[in-house]
Formats: sequence, structure tokens, C-alpha cells
Amino acid sequence: MEAFQHNLNFSKEDPDIKGFQEVVFSVAQLEKWVDFFQRICGWKLITKKGSSEVLKQLWHLDTEVEIDEALLQNPGDHEGFLRLVQFKNVSQQQIRSSAHIWDTGGIFDINLRTPDMKSTYRELQAEGWNGISDPLRYTFGIYDVSEVLMKGPDGIVIAFMQRYAPPLEGFDHMKKTSRIFNSSVIVKDMKTSYDFFINQLGFEMFFQTPGLDRKTGHNVIGIPPNVNHEITVPIDIVRPDINNFGSIEYIKTNQLEGKDCAALAKPPNLGILMYRFPVKDADAYAATLVERGLKLTSEVHKVAIPPYGNLKIFSVRSPDGVWIEFVELVD
Repeated sequence: MEAFQHNLNFSKEDPDIKGFQEVVFSVAQLEKWVDFFQRICGWKLITKKGSSEVLKQLWHLDTEVEIDEALLQNPGDHEGFLRLVQFKNVSQQQIRSSAHIWDTGGIFDINLRTPDMKSTYRELQAEGWNGISDPLRYTFGIYDVSEVLMKGPDGIVIAFMQRYAPPLEGFDHMKKTSRIFNSSVIVKDMKTSYDFFINQLGFEMFFQTPGLDRKTGHNVIGIPPNVNHEITVPIDIVRPDINNFGSIEYIKTNQLEGKDCAALAKPPNLGILMYRFPVKDADAYAATLVERGLKLTSEVHKVAIPPYGNLKIFSVRSPDGVWIEFVELVD
């Protein structure tokens, strides 16, 4: 138990919020996803069981809804877990059904590192996953990377990335893939998103680019090559703790407009459903967010969540519908 509570424990020196403990997927076939992450990504299953009644209240679901869960961990990591949930006895839609990079709302992807892009890409294609584009090696700032965005079941996109330079730190135990270290959101307005993440949630800015000077040709996010140079794609990457992983990357595709998926980004719909961030004091942080003008999506509840034990949880939603839960380990 202590190993799984590691990132949820806070010392006096710790920040009030840490990088995300979990990302939650809502899936149609739980066992299919468990198999995929074990066999293809090299993860291990921690626990698998049904959810408590309190969670249904937190997620505004009817009592007849049933929820099966599975929690997976990249071996050796204490954070960046994946929780799979399968809802039963309720109608569902995909959150980002047939969505493109220019369609806003909900969570666009999660990011996993790989030590070998070529073999990972072959394995994913053999599993029936398709890329938004083929893997592309590029540089941004000091980073030299190869990346591919892959689409899988339930409208879920996973970005796989191989770092060439500078050398990675904190990923020495990585075998097939890493923990979840970043996740992307496509937003309608960069200033509104900045205000939400920085001024209201109190996150810190880790990286910014105005997304100018794009070149004609092949690109990771699937903009048609002949117009790629005409599009600007500003990106901000924020972290609750500047020295920790678990970042959110919000992106706007200027000059390109699509549909908005924000209204569907909630339980029990299918896709990348939410983030869970550990906090030092859930009641105090919830009160602070209300003082800053945020409306809570769910008030603070106490609920038993395996394998951690009893947690206090509350939730908010971003201007683009991203469901974010903050969790405190209480015993």
C-alpha cells in the first residue's frame, strides 16, 4: 500500500499540488485495454474491481449505473498511472468522436515515452492503431525528439515520443514505454486557458511558444502539408509543480476551426475522461478556487479508491470542458 501512496504523501517542503497521479480513460472494453497496456506498453495491473457508490455521486451518475475499474502502473513509477473505467447500464458517446487537431474540447491525448520509436510504431500498427501522421523527428528549443500521435479505440489518442537530446532524467527504468508525463488539450482561447490554469488553479508555466514560422510539409499534428506554413499553433505547457512531471499542454490551432467537444467531456462518455492531481489539503484548496471565481463541478467527497485508501476528492472543469479532480489522502 505505501508504494502506491508515495506520491500522495506530502511533507512540509512539498508544494500544495503535485503532477497528476492518474489519468482516467472511459472505455467500452476494459479487458482489451488492460491487455494492450500490459502487452504493448509493458505496464502492470495493480488492481481491478468495481467502484463505490460515492463515486457515482461525485460523477453525477444514476444509482443503477455500474462501474468496473482497473488501475495500471508503469513498473517503477509512483505517479503517471492509468485508471480504466467501464460504465454499464448507461448510454454513452465518444467525447472526441472522429476529431481532428483543430477540434476543441475535452482531453486530446496522453504522452508516453518510448526508447525505440521504430519498433513501437510497428507494434502499434500491427495492433490496428493508426497514426495521425508517420513518426517525425524534429527539434523545439533544446529538445531533439521523434513523435507520433496514434489513434486507438474509444476515440483515444496517445502520443509516443523518443528523446534523443538532451539525455532523459528520471526514466532510467523505462523498458517499453514510460509513465504518463504530459497530456494535451485543444483550446478555443489561449488567454482564457492561461487565466484558468495560472491565475485560478495556481499552476506554473513550464514552456511557451507562439507557434510561428512553421514550414511546409509533413508535421506531427496532421495539418495538410501544403498549408502547414500558413498556420500558427501557440502552445503553453503548465505544471502544478515546476520541478515535477505531470504537465498539461494546451494548444490552439489558429486559422483552423472545427467542432467543439467540450459538452461531451464528462462521465460516462468514452475517451480520455479526466486528470487526478494530489493536493495537500482538498478542503482548503477547494475553498481557494471558489474565492478565485471557479465553480466546483463536484463538492469535496470522501471516497475509498483502491489501492490508496480513503481520499478526499473534488472536481472542476476547464473552459474547454476538461474534468480535473484533486485528491487528498486522508488515512
